[in-house]
Order: sequence, then structure tokens, then C-alpha cells
Amino acid sequence: MTVSARTGLDDVDVVLLVHREPPELLARHHAALAAATGPGWRGRALLVENDPAPRTSAAARALLRRRYPDADRWVLRAPRNLGFARAMDLAVDACRGRYVALVNSDGEPEPGMLHRLAEVLDAEPAAVWAAPAVEGPGEEDHPPGPPFAADDLPGTALLLRREEFLAAGGFDPLYFFYNEDRDASRRLRAAGHLLLRVPGTRFRHGKDGPRAGLLREWHYARTAQVLVPQHARRPVRETAAFLARRPLAVARHLRDGDPAGAAGIALALLELPRSLALAAARRRRPWDGDRLAAWLDRHRLPVTPP
Repeated sequence: MTVSARTGLDDVDVVLLVHREPPELLARHHAALAAATGPGWRGRALLVENDPAPRTSAAARALLRRRYPDADRWVLRAPRNLGFARAMDLAVDACRGRYVALVNSDGEPEPGMLHRLAEVLDAEPAAVWAAPAVEGPGEEDHPPGPPFAADDLPGTALLLRREEFLAAGGFDPLYFFYNEDRDASRRLRAAGHLLLRVPGTRFRHGKDGPRAGLLREWHYARTAQVLVPQHARRPVRETAAFLARRPLAVARHLRDGDPAGAAGIALALLELPRSLALAAARRRRPWDGDRLAAWLDRHRLPVTPP
């Protein structure tokens, strides 16, 4: 892969998703992100307010105006918490650039991250996603090296080709929170697209600590219960193996002093019949670009100046 240096990022839009983040966390995030977009950046900066706390909204709007003075700045406000997949589908649809950057608000890109990811996508037309190495608690860090094809990429920090991503179905709205990136990774690869890990650049993911253990584990477990049977080559065998490991996961959380996380996994099992039905429905009729376009027509929200 021959990678040529870029002179700017004006064809890169950035989605800024917020919900309940404290202002001090947003300040650190935007300081790093503004350094990554660089002075004079004129791409679209789209703030997505996912039913935000008032102080989160006020801080995010102030940072949008202060940190990106030359950008095409807009706000998309959701009246309720849409989750990650739905909010990001609406946001990518509302962008206009060739590429769109999705970066978690509880992390910090290094200054050259967006340039490097854009250069890699420029050089490889078959790639739809490019992701940096992600460092932080629980992350699978990668040592520096050349870009390589990946089976799955997390949505923690991504640069994506906007039109191609939407044409492939974007994120499936079925996945409210967690595993929407793994589902999209599988669908994108099945459509012949490349996913590239770029370990030569990094994103520091702080996460928000253990305070939301029950909800986090519940959301992750309930979406995993859809993901595994939906994409399994042998649905019955692979789903049975997955479910057999659930008591071990509960026991591990209890052993590690995380009863809330164990409770979240156990609660998710109460939804197992519904999860299996949803997975079977997606196997019969997979999510794709036509279905996303119809969903967007029904749910599209206006964007307004900050």
C-alpha cells in the first residue's frame, strides 16, 4: 500500500456524540480532537445531543464554537436517548464529507491520527473503515506497525467512507448499545469491503470507570445474544456454546468483586427468547442499505446552528 501525505482534512467530517459526560471530560476530549483536525479545518463538525444533561449540552456547544471556529458547525438534537447505532446513523447521514470520523467522547486522539487514517483510506479504495490502535483499560492494544486487514473493528475511534458505509446499511438500529460495530464489521466484510487497523497511530480511551457495571454488562450481554446466533455458521451449536459460557461469565464477575456486572448478565438472559427471535429475523432478512434508507426517511432529524 502506497500512502501519500495529505495537506488537509476539509473532506473529513467529525461526529461529536454526547449524552451525560461531565464538562471537564469533554474539555480534554475536544482539546485533543481540535489538535487532530488542525487549525483552519473546514469540515463539518456535527454535535449529536443524545438526550443530553443540560450541563453536558451547554459545555459541548461552547466547545464546538470555541475549538472549531472555521468548521461547518451544526447540532443534531435527539429528544430521547437513541443509543449509539441509531444516533450515529442519523449523524453520518447528516454529514457531507467524503469521510466521517467517529470518536468516543471519553478518549483522546493523538495529533496526527485523523491525517494518518485519511491517508490510509485514500491509498486503499476497497477499505471502508480505518481504525487506530486503541490503548486503555480493557482494550486490545497493538504495537506500532503498518496497516493490516482486520476481521472486526470497534466503534471507539473510526474513520469511515460515508457513502459506502450508508450503502452497506450503516449500523443496524437493532443494536441499541454495544456490538453494533461487530455486526457492521461482519456485514461490511461480507459485502467485499476491507476493514483496516492502523497501529501507526493511536487513540487513548479512558472509559468511565466501573460505575455503570450493571447497565454496561446488561447492554453488552443482550446484544451479544443477538449477534452470535445472527452471524453463526452453525447457529444451534454456536449459540449453545455461547450460552454455556454465560454462567462462567457471571461467576467471573462475582469473583472479581463486581456483583452489579454479574446481575447485568443474568438479567440479559431473561430476554433470551426475544434475542433469538430477533437474530432469526435478521438471518431471514439481513439489514442492508435499502432498509437503512427507509429507516432514515422515517427517523431523520433536523440539524440546526449551534
